[in-house]
This record gives sequence, C-alpha cells and structure tokens, in this order.
Amino acid sequence: MITDVINVVLDLPSQHQLFGIISTALCIVAAWVYSHGSNKLKIIILKTISWLAVFNEIVFQLNMVYYGIWSYRTSMPLEMCYLSALLVPVYTRFQNYRSLQNWFFFPGFGGSFFALINTNLSEMAQIYIFIHYFFAHGLVIFIMLTLMIDGYRPRWVDYFNAIQWTTFLVVSIVIINLILGSNYMFTFEKPPGVNFTLLMPEWPYYFMIMLFIGIMFYTLLMLLSRVPLRNED
Repeated sequence: MITDVINVVLDLPSQHQLFGIISTALCIVAAWVYSHGSNKLKIIILKTISWLAVFNEIVFQLNMVYYGIWSYRTSMPLEMCYLSALLVPVYTRFQNYRSLQNWFFFPGFGGSFFALINTNLSEMAQIYIFIHYFFAHGLVIFIMLTLMIDGYRPRWVDYFNAIQWTTFLVVSIVIINLILGSNYMFTFEKPPGVNFTLLMPEWPYYFMIMLFIGIMFYTLLMLLSRVPLRNED
C-alpha cells in the first residue's frame, strides 16, 4: 500500500510537480520574511495576501467565463481550500478569532497539503487553472505558517472545534450538491486526475475513507503541536 501511495505521488503531472515546488519555495521564503519582520511589516504582508486571495479568485472566474466553460456545477469556489483562501481577508481582519485560527491550522492546511501531493487536474489543463490552484493552496499554507510563527498552538478544544466546523461544511456541501446536481468536495464521485482515490473503492466508501484520513491528519497535527519546541522549554 505504501508503495502504491508513493507511485501516485511520483505519477503526478510534470506541471503539478513544477508548480508544487515553486509554491512550496515561495511559502518558505514568505514565511521567513514574515518571521523576521516588524509588526507593521507583518500587517502589510497579511493585507497584501488578502488582496491576492480575492484577486486570484476573481481572475479565475473571469477566465472561466471568457473561455465559455463556467458552470454553477463545477466553477464556484465551494471546495474546502478555495473557501479557505477566501477566508484569508476575514482572518486578516479578525486575527484573534480562535475559530478562524483553528480553521487554517487544521482543515485549511490539511486540504492544501493534500492538494500538493494529489491533484484533480490533468496535465492538459490550461495554465491559468494551475496558477489558481497553487496560488490558493499556497496562500492557505502561508497563513498556517504565520499562525505558528505568531505563537498559535492548538488545544484539544480547538481540535474538536475544527472537526465541528468541518462536519458543518461537509454536510452543507452535500446539501448544495444534491440541489445543484454538482460534485463539490467530491462527495458523490471520485475526483479526476492523479490522486489517492485511485487506490480506493467506489462511492460511498472512498468518501468515507477520505473523511477518515482527514480526521487522522487533524489528529497527527494536534499531536505534533504538543511536542515542545526548544525555545518553549
């Protein structure tokens, strides 16, 4: 099974691997700048990131309309990571709101992390789709890193809060999908592209496995966050 998982990652399209490396490198550089910046610089960075998150989504939607492929069943930002990206401006405005911090640490980072080692895009996808995909996920990962830099450490109540809001989102998206006949968050059909669902059985079992993996990843993040850092001893 481990070999199969590794093979899925290795089989990712070359464009995905390239954009993934660039996105990861930019996140690391931006996080380093943020960690060494003054409070004023940090505010400027977060506000800039907020505008970029909104701009990224607007340009993507306009491109979909321009190319005549926009559809309410497939094009709205109703995937977990795109919703997280659009929450960046809200977080910038309410940085001390604990539920937002929990969201970016658990589902935000979790979804974006798996988006780097999975994909629902094909190598034939247009370049602006790749840019939108990695820009949105990269911004969410960056926000999670800023949380850690600024001293956020989750408590168990935060862990359960994240599970609660994730459950609310999943149920809401299922209802939306039933109404629209859509498949946001892949609740009824496996995602296209090279991803771990290739190793899973068909619906509904693959979706149940995805939810289980998500909870296990939340738990892993929670346990790792309990490991004391040297400067916290």
